[in-house]
Amino acid sequence: MPELLGMSDRVMVMCEGRLTGILDGKEATQEKVMELATKFM
Repeated sequence: MPELLGMSDRVMVMCEGRLTGILDGKEATQEKVMELATKFM
């Protein structure tokens, strides 16, 4: 995850095949990504 966040300008997150959010690279944190990745679980 640190490598992904360190080299990305934007991160698109999906959960169960549905788009749950797009985070700007500067505001993306591991916590925000995981929150979006588990939205429908």
